[in-house]
Amino acid sequence: MTGDEVYGSSTPLRTVLETGQVSYVMAVASNHRITTAAGTRRADEIAARLPKTAWQRLSVGAGAKGQRYYDWALITIASEQPGRRWLLIRRHRRTGELAFYRCYAPGPVPLPVLVKVAGRAGASRSRFRPARA
Repeated sequence: MTGDEVYGSSTPLRTVLETGQVSYVMAVASNHRITTAAGTRRADEIAARLPKTAWQRLSVGAGAKGQRYYDWALITIASEQPGRRWLLIRRHRRTGELAFYRCYAPGPVPLPVLVKVAGRAGASRSRFRPARA
């Protein structure tokens, strides 16, 4: 599933999806609080502390002018619940503008797959829809 910040910030919705083992990539605001092994921080604070080596340049797919490349970072979200949770961060290569996504899957998912889904979520005109990786 993909969704915008309204859905991404909904703890009850995320809980229902995770209980049903429905994978998602949903946008969250820069002030969304994330718990990692280092503690709880805002998403933008986590991004500001990342070393250069945390970022990988990947394409979200073809656009009108060719491949759409961004820099991406993936941070594991701490949880005692089953499944995998991440904060996915997208950084625009020229402007440095950041976008944040909260992600869940019952098992491991490679970064390029999460990036592809996040790219589709950004291109979606609907606020909440099933996504295909």
